[in-house]
Amino acid sequence: MDYLKELAARANLSATWEAWTPEYRVLAIAVALAFAYWALRVAVPAVVRILRPVLLAVFVFGAVWALFPEATCSIDLISKLPVLCSR
Repeated sequence: MDYLKELAARANLSATWEAWTPEYRVLAIAVALAFAYWALRVAVPAVVRILRPVLLAVFVFGAVWALFPEATCSIDLISKLPVLCSR
């Protein structure tokens, strides 16, 4: 742990972002992008798996609304949405 503290002290990583050298800035951005890529690869399939029923219901509602907009907008709850029933 002392070794990592010594490396951080040499790199002056405890200072503000402006004090970092360009090499450490590029390294920090590359590590952040790699972490974000990994997080998205893990999170997106899990979220899609969890939301699959909701996405299916939205798709079915969109199809029904596209075919029968007047009948869909006659539903009291949906008729209050100005984006869907503005016509």
